[in-house]
Amino acid sequence: MRVALALAGGLMGCLGWITAAAAQDIQIEDAWARASIGQVANSAAYLRIENSGEKPDRLIAVETTAAERAELHDHLMEDDIARMVEVEAIPVGAGESIALEPHGLHIMLIGLTEPLRAGDSVGLTLHFEEQGAIELDAEVRPLRAREEAHHDHDHDHQKRRAGPEEDP
Repeated sequence: MRVALALAGGLMGCLGWITAAAAQDIQIEDAWARASIGQVANSAAYLRIENSGEKPDRLIAVETTAAERAELHDHLMEDDIARMVEVEAIPVGAGESIALEPHGLHIMLIGLTEPLRAGDSVGLTLHFEEQGAIELDAEVRPLRAREEAHHDHDHDHQKRRAGPEEDP
């Protein structure tokens, strides 16, 4: 009986180790959010996603209490006009990383519950298709004049679906 319990305990320990290892496949680095301007009710968050695992994954949703909603967005150029579009998901291949950055893929924070001030932090919960939820705090950083002129959040918002033929 003791042998069976010891084996069962050892097996559970191994399963726990495997689960912990899998939980480390997705790493989030350099998470930050843009400070808001005056009465503007929107902002954006950026970060780098590293997938050290052997399976691809997809960021499928983001939650935050800092805004009424958070959406996954991309910037597209059409006829020399930059505009933002909502994307269904952001794929991250096995062993790859992807940057969410100004003028590219990003998390749009729509309907801020209060202004975002430099030095504060914003809590985000990232939902991955395989990995599940990852909670983190993103540092609020001040705007730079050049980026402010290009990313004023008054762009045309449309929803599009990222397909396998599209480059993430």
